[in-house]
Amino acid sequence: MNNLKFVFVVIALLFSAQTLADWKAEGSGKVIYPSGRTEPLDFGFEYKKVYDTIIFTAGKSQMRTSEMPPNYILNLFVNKQGQVYVAEFANGFFKGFELNIGEHKISVNRRREFDEEEPLRHLRVQINDRSFLLDTTHPTIKFEFDEEKGIVDINGSGLLKDLSSRGR
Repeated sequence: MNNLKFVFVVIALLFSAQTLADWKAEGSGKVIYPSGRTEPLDFGFEYKKVYDTIIFTAGKSQMRTSEMPPNYILNLFVNKQGQVYVAEFANGFFKGFELNIGEHKISVNRRREFDEEEPLRHLRVQINDRSFLLDTTHPTIKFEFDEEKGIVDINGSGLLKDLSSRGR
């Protein structure tokens, strides 16, 4: 009887591993530097099964895993000059970025002139059709995943809803 249970468990594991859906959310955009120079931004996600291993890719980084991570968090840092740093995007601080990833659009851009007294208030974060202002020098953008659909939601922390006439 124990052998029969073992066979069922092995079959169930093999079947569940084979039914995992591969998905890919390609991402492209640009990083904008204080000088006005732009560089292409290539950052996306991929989840695929290769033989008996599952590989999750975020940007240029890959990791082997037994299951898909439920989310991925981008950490943003804002310096005293109001410039942004995202380790996955560039080796230094920049003015802003635009990223189209899968069916989603994310950007950080200036909404008004920089003010030394309020170094965060000149920046706007847009996630799809929602607009936010920064509430901290280290906000995050969180991508939530589903095994079948890929990216199902994007939200953030350290952000305030933009209630200005331009914000939504």
